[in-house]
Amino acid sequence: MLRAVLIVLLVLPYTALTALVGVPVATVSGADAILFRLGHWGVRLALFLAGTRIDLRGREKLGDTRNAVVISNHVSHLDGPVLFEGLAIDFKAVVKKEIFSWPFLGRILRSAGFVAVDRRDRIRSAQSLSKAAESLHAGACFLVFPEGTRSLTGELGPFKKGGFVIAIEAGSRIIPVAVHGSRELMPRGRFGVRAGTVQVRVLDPVEAASYSYAERDRLVAEVHARIAAALEQLRAESGGEPTAA
Repeated sequence: MLRAVLIVLLVLPYTALTALVGVPVATVSGADAILFRLGHWGVRLALFLAGTRIDLRGREKLGDTRNAVVISNHVSHLDGPVLFEGLAIDFKAVVKKEIFSWPFLGRILRSAGFVAVDRRDRIRSAQSLSKAAESLHAGACFLVFPEGTRSLTGELGPFKKGGFVIAIEAGSRIIPVAVHGSRELMPRGRFGVRAGTVQVRVLDPVEAASYSYAERDRLVAEVHARIAAALEQLRAESGGEPTAA
């Protein structure tokens, strides 16, 4: 509980500072590098306070992350920060439009090129995906949690197709990633975080350009199978238990 309180006390003023200083600098310079640098500093400090260690393997498989989509399983609020810091990629994401209304954070995300999506409006949702595809084609990297929400059980759920469709449209490289251990350290529905290690495995990339829109289901199945196999191996190696302090 104390760790979580300390993180909240850090995140709120740091987010405000980033919005008040970083956004104007990014606007004037026409580059979002300052926002991502401030983001990495803030996430690094937050993970330190949380006692979160990252066991990353396979980073060499990332290659050129321009026009790339990182696809990962999702079980905890720790996943995004762990991937942001562990992979050291300035990735963007498609996020719920409600988050853009949050004080300070919305300004940062908008300025950094994140894309808002209204899941209740299919037309606007399609427009958001097209905008993300354009950003990818221009050289951006996107993080996608295709399950759409955090898993309650830790089991890998079915994948939504949106992230794969934009990867096909933009001719992107898909980089599957398996994350294990974060659910036990910061479970869904509980305020608090335990110190421990989150395992991150970068898997062999898949060229979405080699798939057509009609073959999107096959692409989804291929990436889902790779992540599922990696998670099974990680569970077997750890006995299903997190490495906690």
